[in-house]
Amino acid sequence: MPFLKLCVAFSLLVVVAGCQPSPEKVNKKIHAENGTYAADISDDGSLSLVSTDDAGLLLWPRYANSPKYQWQHNENEVSQIIDVDISADGAVAVAASRKEFSMWDINSGENLGFWKIGSGRIQKLVVSKKGGTVVLAKRNGTQVAFNPASGRRIEFYGHTENINALDISPNGFYVLSGSNDHSAILWDTRSGQIVHRWPLEGRITQVALHPDGHFAFTADATDNAIIRSLPDGETVSNLKFMERHKIFSAARFSLSADYLITGSPSRKIAIWDTSTGKQLSNWRVDLREGRRPSNASVLSVVFDEQQQMVISESSAGLAERWNIDVTGSKE
Repeated sequence: MPFLKLCVAFSLLVVVAGCQPSPEKVNKKIHAENGTYAADISDDGSLSLVSTDDAGLLLWPRYANSPKYQWQHNENEVSQIIDVDISADGAVAVAASRKEFSMWDINSGENLGFWKIGSGRIQKLVVSKKGGTVVLAKRNGTQVAFNPASGRRIEFYGHTENINALDISPNGFYVLSGSNDHSAILWDTRSGQIVHRWPLEGRITQVALHPDGHFAFTADATDNAIIRSLPDGETVSNLKFMERHKIFSAARFSLSADYLITGSPSRKIAIWDTSTGKQLSNWRVDLREGRRPSNASVLSVVFDEQQQMVISESSAGLAERWNIDVTGSKE
């Protein structure tokens, strides 16, 4: 059933040899006063998009004291935003509730479209450069690759259960998805063909694609966290940690592909050596003083290698930044 487009006028502590101490925090700001369920940081770390229950979607430039834009996902009713994404080029942003999704021009703030889906419930979404392809992952395992300009769509049925994690190549040609069916799949949005299917022992909790297509990361709920090379799909390294049942709530490769940075539901951020799986540093994000809950999930994290800075957004509604140098830890 095609999308209905609506016109919208609103704008166990891990001890690793050589692991560094916690980095120096250089900045902390409140981006969502009452916390947030969904957030994303642009690949270059210059922008953060967070959802709020009271103020809609907020787009924050780095270091800004106020958001650049405040968007309402649906001006006719209150919809809980369950996922957001900023394209790799920082040109557009997307947001989704269970039954609807919207797209926004980051430069002008203009709304580029608001769509309702015909069946199922959205679980995750991602967007490619310039908004060329939006991929929706549904709770029943179906994925839909949608071109907003042409209306073309491809439905992909490679998974049989709920999809927990999703990533897209900048050009929109490839999607990496992870499901409760114990598999991660790299598939082609142009043809709907499977490029790689990787079975794991447990439900998949996190995936990540390197923007230049060098690596793929997949992690399950039974402590299998694997970095694979592309296009061959062979294992490069397994992340080395001592925790049991380690879950990742965020993961992203550095632009150089030398590092993987992850976040967890237990506030922890960690940086890993891609080639060895060695943990180079780990620390925790802050909580809001006097606020509940007493924990926070890391929703998005970026390692800016040029500035040697880590940037995070957490469910506590906090954006945090740290200075860090991990080059010595790789030796």
